[in-house]
Amino acid sequence: MKQTPDPLYFLIFFPLLWFAVTMLLSYLSGWFGLMERFPDRAENPLLTLTSQSGSLGRVSMSRILKLSVCPTGLRIGIMRIFGPFSRDFLVPWDEITVTRGNRLVWKVAKLSFGRPPIRTLTLPSEVADRLARTAGARWPESGSFPEETNHEALSRVAKQWLAMTCLAAAFFIIAPRLMGPKGANGPPIAVAVLFPAIVFGIGAMVQYFRRNRP
Repeated sequence: MKQTPDPLYFLIFFPLLWFAVTMLLSYLSGWFGLMERFPDRAENPLLTLTSQSGSLGRVSMSRILKLSVCPTGLRIGIMRIFGPFSRDFLVPWDEITVTRGNRLVWKVAKLSFGRPPIRTLTLPSEVADRLARTAGARWPESGSFPEETNHEALSRVAKQWLAMTCLAAAFFIIAPRLMGPKGANGPPIAVAVLFPAIVFGIGAMVQYFRRNRP
């Protein structure tokens, strides 16, 4: 008779696995090195944005970053559950270089830390603009950073929703037919399209309505 796994094993194994994964991702992202190079300081922030998304190095961090504009630099933090030992670090303004680019339909700003750069934080362009407007002359990039209008925000979110829906629908339609048994049809096309459209649509609505919140 097959023995049922003891739930205690799960209670022990899952936290250990979570700890190992978060430590590995913190190491791969270069967070620990940035902590040592740019230690945090006691400064009251001029602006703090929580639940932000970005990529540190090649590690994607979705809605778990905290970005604070401080008088002497930019403080970067992470939700503690995703980085138990990843302390906040503060990069001086003169150690940051900003370059702009595109990633599919997303406009992004790449913040390089250090001279020469040792790591790059990639943020949505509109988030970088909010930081820049607060930092003012401290921001290491020339130009004006006008606030995004409701129409521009709606257009941006709609394009992102469409791109993500198309990619996900293509996966749900093609992958089962390539990887499944011969003759397998996979989910109906309507389901393959509507499911990601609804899921990403809800996320897009939340993103649009909370875009200007701290």
